[in-house]
Amino acid sequence: MNFLVISTRSKLAITQPLWVFAKDYFDFEHAIVDDDKDIRDYVSKKDLTSYDRIIIDGNLRRIGKKTGYKFLKKISNLVFFDHDMYLTNTSSSPWHRKYPAILRDIGKIRVIVSGIDLRDQFRAEGIDAEYLPKAYDSGVVSNIRGQRNVAAAFVGRTNNKAYRLRKQFLKQISRRLGISILRSEPGAPYNALLNSIRIFVSADIGYGEYMIKNYEAMAAGCMVLAWRQSAAENAALGFQDKKNIVLYDSIEEFEQKLKMLLDNPSQIESIASAGQQLVEGAHTWKKRAEELLPLLLPEVIPAQKVTWRDKWVTTFMR
Repeated sequence: MNFLVISTRSKLAITQPLWVFAKDYFDFEHAIVDDDKDIRDYVSKKDLTSYDRIIIDGNLRRIGKKTGYKFLKKISNLVFFDHDMYLTNTSSSPWHRKYPAILRDIGKIRVIVSGIDLRDQFRAEGIDAEYLPKAYDSGVVSNIRGQRNVAAAFVGRTNNKAYRLRKQFLKQISRRLGISILRSEPGAPYNALLNSIRIFVSADIGYGEYMIKNYEAMAAGCMVLAWRQSAAENAALGFQDKKNIVLYDSIEEFEQKLKMLLDNPSQIESIASAGQQLVEGAHTWKKRAEELLPLLLPEVIPAQKVTWRDKWVTTFMR
């Protein structure tokens, strides 16, 4: 089969290791465009007839404003690889409940999403969907075995609208428990900061899946204290509470487990070690490259016909 991969530079900043490793498993032409809006210009000038799959490695929401996504209807054998579609279930996101309508409007499209529950949800809504979890870049993040002088902290952004529940929770635990909320430049400074933290606080609240930071923190040797996602999500990823990760679903459970951990340093080390071993074996981009091809090979199945609500959603977007 002939494959064309079109990546945006912003997405490639995350997924480049995937495509480097994927070359070991199948051949493909790889085109890079500056941003998602440039995808339309690229495909309008490109002869796509010789390709069995056109894989867009980008973010649908960034080309989906107004009628921006309509050109995707003209692409045959389209596969969209998008880590942001979890926003369809995030109440604070402008994309809340919009993705199914858009995907049915596009028609013949397969989406590769990073949450197993989201995959099953899309399938139940008549959309061709596959599951490829997020991963971390082992060339950037690792355990450098430095001194961990920060007891517990979160590292990352909180100002995006989609992060509203995360921000609220982190502000509470910062005020009540003194949990640090930190930022860092990417690359080596980020890895160094993770390596200074003993317990990484994750607050992926309202997303239905775990963000990349969980894998990165585990790989850096942090013990991860994370908002609990579904049993199916945890099973798919191999996450086991108090074995390789610690899970909570309320501020009360968070406080209880944080105290338990701080009173038992050896347990923190044991869970952190098991978490690092898990992600190094199962959640690198190299591992995702091994899993990708079988998701691309089956024939792309047309979505179910649009509903009256779909028409309302897509009309409203215009």
